Amino acid sequence: MKIFYRIIKIFAVFIIALTLILFTASFLLQNKVAGIVLKSLNKNISTKFTVGSSRLSFIRKFPNASLDMKNVVVLSSPGFDKKGFTGINTDTLLSAGSVIAEFRITDIINGIYNIDRVGVREGRLNLFSDTAGMVNYEISADTSKTESDFIINLEKINVSEINATYINLATKLVIRGIIDEGRLRTRISGDEIDFTAKGSIRINLFRLYSFTIDKPVAAGIDVSLHSSEKGILFDRSMLRIEDYEFGLSGSVSYDDVLDLSLTGNNINISDIKKYLPGKYLEKISSYDPSGLLNISSKIKGALTRTLNPGIDINFNLVNGSVTYGKSALTIKDLSFTGLFTNGPGVIPKTSSLAINDFKGMLGSAQYTGSLVLSDFDSLNGDLRLNGKIIPSELKEFFDLKNISSTSGTIDLDLKMNGYLPEKEKYSLFDLFSLNPDADIKFNSFGIGFRNDKILVNNITGLVQVSDSVNTDNLKLDYKGHKIEFRGEVRNLPEWLSGKPVVLYVTGDIGSDRLLPEVLFGNPPEADTTHSREAAFSLPEDVVLDLKYKLGEFTYKTFRAENITGVLSYKPKLLNFKTLKLNSLDGAISGNGFLVQNPDKSFIGRGTFELEKININKTFTSFKNFGQDFIKSENLAGSLSGSVSVLIPADSVFNPVIKLITAEGKYMIEDGALVDFEPIRELSSFIELSELENIHFEKLENDFFIRNNILYIPQMDVKSSAADLSVNGKHSFDNDYEYHIKILLSEILSKKIRKSKPNTTEFGAVKDDGLGHTSMLLKITSKGEDVKVTYDVKAAGSQIKNDIKSERQNLKTILNQEYGLFKKDSANTAQKTGAPRFKITWDETDTVKNEAEPPVVKQENPLKNLFKKR
Repeated sequence: MKIFYRIIKIFAVFIIALTLILFTASFLLQNKVAGIVLKSLNKNISTKFTVGSSRLSFIRKFPNASLDMKNVVVLSSPGFDKKGFTGINTDTLLSAGSVIAEFRITDIINGIYNIDRVGVREGRLNLFSDTAGMVNYEISADTSKTESDFIINLEKINVSEINATYINLATKLVIRGIIDEGRLRTRISGDEIDFTAKGSIRINLFRLYSFTIDKPVAAGIDVSLHSSEKGILFDRSMLRIEDYEFGLSGSVSYDDVLDLSLTGNNINISDIKKYLPGKYLEKISSYDPSGLLNISSKIKGALTRTLNPGIDINFNLVNGSVTYGKSALTIKDLSFTGLFTNGPGVIPKTSSLAINDFKGMLGSAQYTGSLVLSDFDSLNGDLRLNGKIIPSELKEFFDLKNISSTSGTIDLDLKMNGYLPEKEKYSLFDLFSLNPDADIKFNSFGIGFRNDKILVNNITGLVQVSDSVNTDNLKLDYKGHKIEFRGEVRNLPEWLSGKPVVLYVTGDIGSDRLLPEVLFGNPPEADTTHSREAAFSLPEDVVLDLKYKLGEFTYKTFRAENITGVLSYKPKLLNFKTLKLNSLDGAISGNGFLVQNPDKSFIGRGTFELEKININKTFTSFKNFGQDFIKSENLAGSLSGSVSVLIPADSVFNPVIKLITAEGKYMIEDGALVDFEPIRELSSFIELSELENIHFEKLENDFFIRNNILYIPQMDVKSSAADLSVNGKHSFDNDYEYHIKILLSEILSKKIRKSKPNTTEFGAVKDDGLGHTSMLLKITSKGEDVKVTYDVKAAGSQIKNDIKSERQNLKTILNQEYGLFKKDSANTAQKTGAPRFKITWDETDTVKNEAEPPVVKQENPLKNLFKKR
């Protein structure tokens, strides 16, 4: 027993002594050894490095010696282009808090340092490759010198807590992460190398071109490979991502050509969504996928600093499902197969993702289809989808809040292909840019938006979508309107998606009614004191050619029925042809156009035929056309005729009244003028009771509107009150001037109808026998001041015309009665160029209650009536 204690004691003394010797030796030799190592490294390695401090220890890694270097900085190798790495410090390859190099203690005695193990802790590793493939980690060692030989023959490298960044501008690859722990071992036998590596890594960022994963991913590697002259052969290698393992096998040739296989089986996809970019993850955060995914991939081709190898990944999903937390509905029985490849160019432009044999059920609807995405630079899509759409289930499962209600079903057979526009936010209309080819059958389909403020019901019919949209009988109900359309619409998908194309619409459209106030609502009152209406512009990307038929049209107090016609539109020009409608107890037909000028103003022109339009209802429907001079209660009768009108308007459709031009012919039958104030002013000549309600059988005339004035040419009016000849003008400011000719015999006959029919204050008056002598009057108004005066100017002209036309007849009468003109002949009178007598009347500003006939004396009855010139 004592011998055992003595051995232990001797051994302890030996250990202590050896420790003291080693400690003392390391203390005495550390400067020399550190100097030799650092000098040799700087001399033999192609890049530069610095060390903050160093410490030699013979005890820490006994039986090996270790050199612990603090604050080590290894600079990037020269030769690569730093310009492409904006905002990144590319000067440093490695900065480490501690680097421990191990070598044999006997190397100090021999003077040849063979470093076979290195440990690196608490540092940062930056690996950069520029667009030409030049890198910052091109480090070479020159071991050919015999003086103070220094050999690096690494058998083992340990790394821990290293923040690593890899940026390759040529392949657009960025990887950032932390090497928590790693062990690398190399065994060299002649020209053959066996290499193993194990470690755990946390990848914080992975970006390949525009594809980005910025969620932390726990990964691990366990790689075993054998290197020879033929290349590298992987054996029993494994790549772990999260809890899923992928087998790795294959080879890398001596000239860096890869032929690798990566497989993974029964991978649950429930955690895949968390690796999606944040902007997509937010949209699907409430959806939970599940199912088993199997992956088999090939990595084949040259791997260089500027080129990635070809990648083909085959995958399939079985027993898939998607649940939504806010709905009891589930996508179930989900399955598909797929393939991802980066194509022959091994770049995004030649890359594609295909999902085939897609099957799944949403609620009670079965869907099948496929999807192909290609050209990842601009993203080309090809979609196939077939199934019966139940809108109520889609609304619930996808939480479509903009849709307030749905009904019915849709049978869909859809094909779409094309390039998706690059946008931050996509809408439904963006899908129309994919050149759809579809058969869509609506089965009592209905959809509502904004709490059913926009609600379309009972959509039925088949719509075929390809280069154009065609339908033979599409019907729908909207706000009480039953609308039908048959025809073709070209470029609709592109037009809806905002492409610079022209929308062509041809066909027949009809409705049982058209109620603008119901369809569009009452327009808001314009606030002219605080706002200015925006100019309206006719579209430049629409062409229409439509036949239309409306059962009923009602706008405010106007109503029409059986409306038919043809409507055509070209940019800035709207035409309506063969318009026909029944309204106001009559019929209206016509043609016209509306054109927009370069300054955004408008000109409208129309030609209309009117047949038996009820005048009273017309004035009632149009609220007396905004005037109170003559109202519906003043009028009766039916109007027929034709009218052509030209109406200029400003950019917001306000008509320029002063520039309106119109002309036409009209005929009024069974007419009446009731209690019309200007006519009542003629009560000096006709009894008031007769003027209160004037009836006439037929009235025909032309009319003209120029310069804000309505012109009425001369016309004869045979009425119940009197037979008149009338002409005049009436401004839109309600100033007017009418000229009225009444036969003198007509006036006298009316006056005789009084209570003393054969007498006046001047005695009995009889017909003068001429039948052509007339009273000429003028009715004028400025504002509310109405005057009836004798028309002096018209009287002179009228009497001259009467005498000229009736000269011979008048001479015969005067010769027979008074013996005048015995020697004159008609020819002599005509040569004089003027009548020898003129009839004159006394004139006042207003007409008296009783007409004052000329005073006639029995002894010379013509003394005051005719005067020689």
